[in-house]
Parts: sequence; C-alpha cells; structure tokens
Amino acid sequence: MDSIKIVVKKEFDQMNVKELLKCFNVGKGKIEEIRNNFSIKINKEKASLESVVSTKDEVTFFFTEKIDYTPYSLKLDVVYEDEYLLIVNKPSGMLIHPDKEDNDKTLVNVVASYYYENKIFRNVRYVHRIDEETSGIVIFAKDFITMGLLNDMIINKTLKRYYLALCHNKFKNLKGEINASIGRDRHQSNKYRVSSSSMSKSAKTTYEVVKEYKGYSLVKLLLDTGRTHQIRVHMSYFNHPLLGDSLYGGKKDLIKRVALHSYQVKFNHPITNEYLDVVCPLHEDMKRLEK
Repeated sequence: MDSIKIVVKKEFDQMNVKELLKCFNVGKGKIEEIRNNFSIKINKEKASLESVVSTKDEVTFFFTEKIDYTPYSLKLDVVYEDEYLLIVNKPSGMLIHPDKEDNDKTLVNVVASYYYENKIFRNVRYVHRIDEETSGIVIFAKDFITMGLLNDMIINKTLKRYYLALCHNKFKNLKGEINASIGRDRHQSNKYRVSSSSMSKSAKTTYEVVKEYKGYSLVKLLLDTGRTHQIRVHMSYFNHPLLGDSLYGGKKDLIKRVALHSYQVKFNHPITNEYLDVVCPLHEDMKRLEK
C-alpha cells in the first residue's frame, strides 16, 4: 500500500478532511473514491473525511494505485524529481499521450516505463501538455493531491511557463504583450486563428526578444493562458510565424520542425512550498541556429 502525507497549514485550521481536499482542487469523483477505497490517518490515528484537522496536523492517505499506461522503454531525460513531482525533457516528435488506442510510444508510456523501473506504482499524471513538435519541459504529478494543487496553480497563474521560439523577421518592439482571443479555423480542423467570435477563448502571451539574427529572432515567451497552438497563432498573427511552422506560415528551410521549446517553469512547490526555477536548455536543432 502506498501513501501521501501532508502537513496542515494555518489557513486550513478546523476544516474537515473533505473540505481540505476541496481546497486542494481534488474533484468530487476522487473524494468519493477516497471515501470508499482509501484509509486516512491524522497524526497516526484513524480518521475519516469528516474528521476535523488543526494547524500542523499530519494527514496521511493510504491507497493502492497502478501504472495506468503501457510501458515503453526509452531513456527518459529527467530534469527534476522528488517524491511528489517529475519534470522531464520531451523530445520533439513525441506525443504527450496516445491519440489512438494502438499508439503506445508516447511520453506517458515512457514515463510509465520509468515508474515501473523505479517501483513507482502510481497513475501517470501529466499536469500540462505541449504540441508533438514542441520540445522541452513537461510536468508530471506523482499523486492526486499534488496534481490538484498544480492544476489550481495553472488556473490562478502562479505557475509560470516560459518558452523559447525562433520567429521569422525582426521585431519592431523588443518587448510586448499579445492579447488576442483564439478560436478554431472554420476552414481547417487542425488549425486555430485569432478570432472575435463568441466561441473563441481569451489568450495572452508576453514576449521578449533575446537575440536577433539574419531574418529571424530568438524570442522568450510567457504564457498567461494555455490555449491550443497559442504561441504559434499569436506570433503568426503579428507576422512573426515560427521557423518550421508551415501550418501558420513558417518556412522549413532552416529547421524541419516547429521551432518551439518549453524552456523554463517557475513556481512554489505545491507541498513543500520551496521555490523552484527549473530550466531545460535548447535542443541541438534549435541551438545550432543561434550561432
């Protein structure tokens, strides 16, 4: 049997365990699963969802989970790991999760293999996604509480995600903010566009030019929202499509894939509150274009 332990912070004093879990962004379905299948202890004493907690109490959840994806053995590039988090460097050309039943060579399958090799018998939980051609950082949560807290941090924008992109052309303004809603392209199902329709969703990207080259620029971007293809759509809309991004007007003469890299994440650890600043250097195919 596995377990996860949390220490109750002052703001949760005198809540019951169920209320505590709701504050951790744990959904109703998971709470009912905990009621039916988990054991709970407060300071090593048997407890329930209705038990009241006090500041500095240790609440432990005992459970049994399994690895829920087919393992695919491939070397995993681990950028950061502790008992709650796994942050990995995804190669370009790999999907995050299967898009059809017979695809078992995605990132979650590689993480499943890593879990199996390291005797981590937990569900594989990715916190966010990046496109197939995008390289770099992807965060996994090793338990349901860490997952809920990280989801809440993304919603409340306290988890900062930075990207590096190689964009066509020089920028008139070296720093800026793009605030433009995004919706599906009516004429091409796999494409998105800046749109003012009622079906579009708000999207905000902050950018800063790091270095300029002949005909293109290295740009650091901060996602304030996480819409599908957000960076690619916003950069293309302002006449700076990404190198290699033929879907949005980029050319493939210098690089054969979308020149986008999930470069850095900054956040306070959801369990320990330690400040984390995790960086993943550019992959070689983008790095060679900096020379």
